[in-house]
Amino acid sequence: MGMSGFIASQLRKPSGLFGRVVISNRLKRSNVAINQATLTVLALEPDDRVLEVGFGPGDLISRMAPLVPAGSVSGVDFSQDMVALCAKRFAASTRSGRIELRCASAEALPYGDGRFTKACSVNTVYFWSDPAVPLSEFRRVLVDGGRLVLSFSPRATMQSLGVAQHGFALYDPDQIRVLLGDAGFGGIEMVPGDGPRGEFVCAIAVKQ
Repeated sequence: MGMSGFIASQLRKPSGLFGRVVISNRLKRSNVAINQATLTVLALEPDDRVLEVGFGPGDLISRMAPLVPAGSVSGVDFSQDMVALCAKRFAASTRSGRIELRCASAEALPYGDGRFTKACSVNTVYFWSDPAVPLSEFRRVLVDGGRLVLSFSPRATMQSLGVAQHGFALYDPDQIRVLLGDAGFGGIEMVPGDGPRGEFVCAIAVKQ
């Protein structure tokens, strides 16, 4: 595996000292704009129970938590190192129960049906071997009428970053729209944005 392949694998699942330091800092810098856009279209209310899947170094969690003083923030990440990093970062909030973090995959969310009012995931869809499974899980854990925001960089942006050869699945907005519809979501909107890595899209969908 060359350096570019190693970086790609670390973006999928940050691990070790390199993941905790280099990748986490890179994600913080590169995801500022897409995280802020995701937060905006989530339209959080004070009593929302919100889930983020693939929270990485926790930037979006840190932004969401103050906006739901009567609710809660839960996070799931595939990387035990990222869970440990954020457990330390949010130690006071996890002790009080305002933030909950778990190590799990998007394909098997460790929550009961209808647990959350809103959910989001940023830059994770590229790593799902079968997108229908995580999307079905999102639908299951959301209440009826619950909002999902799936934020991603479209195919052209990802190709310009040179990651296609490392197993990233690339999508156009219309493909994400179809996947969301097939998973039982409606009210689908595609909100474009632009950040340091190029164009991105926040796909908004509602559980029908």
